[in-house]
Amino acid sequence: MNYELTADDLNKLSLLDAEQRYDYFIQAVADLEKIWILVDEEGFVLVDADEERCIPVWPHAELAELWINGDWAQCQAQAVDIATWLDKWTNGLDGDELAIAVFPHAQEPGVVIGPEEFAETLIEATQDNE
Repeated sequence: MNYELTADDLNKLSLLDAEQRYDYFIQAVADLEKIWILVDEEGFVLVDADEERCIPVWPHAELAELWINGDWAQCQAQAVDIATWLDKWTNGLDGDELAIAVFPHAQEPGVVIGPEEFAETLIEATQDNE
């Protein structure tokens, strides 16, 4: 399922605080079954947040693409389907001791969460949608 955000949607989402963005992210990913990350020729982008190395994730391509500038000008938004995330990314991130920065915004990293807790929340949300 595809869903394109309007300018009004982007504006409304920019007004949400970190917890509200987290809740929106979980529901959007449960509905659309995709997580968006940024990648470049070296792989996926990492950020430092709350003294953790994190992979930033977004619920829509348009939100990830807002971060493609400056040091990340060569990046592209890439979708990871939820099944692949749960099957491969959770263990990989956990093994690499990386956290997840959920739906960062401007200078704020969003909610920072561990891979296992993130996976459990996603599984619960997708089961609620069935």
